[in-house]
Amino acid sequence: MTNWKSICNLTGYYTSPVLTIPLVCDGALSKISWISSIDHEDRVIVQSRLSQDGFNWSEWRECTNNGSIPEINENTYMNNLKIMIRIIVDAKDHLVPPTIQNSILFYFEPVIVFNNKGNVNCKPEVWITKVDNGSLSIINTSRNNDEFKFNDLVDKEVIYVNNDREDIQSSNAITYRYKDFNDNYLNFPPGMNILKIDGKAKIKFKYQFGLLQ
Repeated sequence: MTNWKSICNLTGYYTSPVLTIPLVCDGALSKISWISSIDHEDRVIVQSRLSQDGFNWSEWRECTNNGSIPEINENTYMNNLKIMIRIIVDAKDHLVPPTIQNSILFYFEPVIVFNNKGNVNCKPEVWITKVDNGSLSIINTSRNNDEFKFNDLVDKEVIYVNNDREDIQSSNAITYRYKDFNDNYLNFPPGMNILKIDGKAKIKFKYQFGLLQ
């Protein structure tokens, strides 16, 4: 819609091409940030919208600088999700327009959502297949960042942990990983447990929810 400010070149729009977020996960912690150069009467508005298929899009939603991206959270299933960005510039003086400096930055940290549907704590069995040498942490952000951690694992090594029995086994011969473990076994309370993974690995859980009558 044309208005007086757009005729005077005081309002402008930029819409990005379709961008694909290269993640396949239960959800993600996200952040969007930018640096703008504006007078106190000028405005730079950044908006985003999402699509699972590239055809059906959500409504444009305003972003907060250094805040999370609207509609992306730990419960947003992500399978190469599509995103578009729109920038609206509203200036008081067409000779000195507000600007976005450098670029808009996105941050995504994939998470695993473990929904304990029982009414008692769940201590799952877990298989960890390490990718590259190094450490591996599972951090429960819903439980004060409670951390389950192994150090000095080897590429392609498979670690089996029975968290209920506190039993640890390694696929590598004559290898005992108790000394490389922080002795903090997985123990998920009822409800949603949002897990961050620090390190590269393939992780598989086996569990049964417990119910107390």
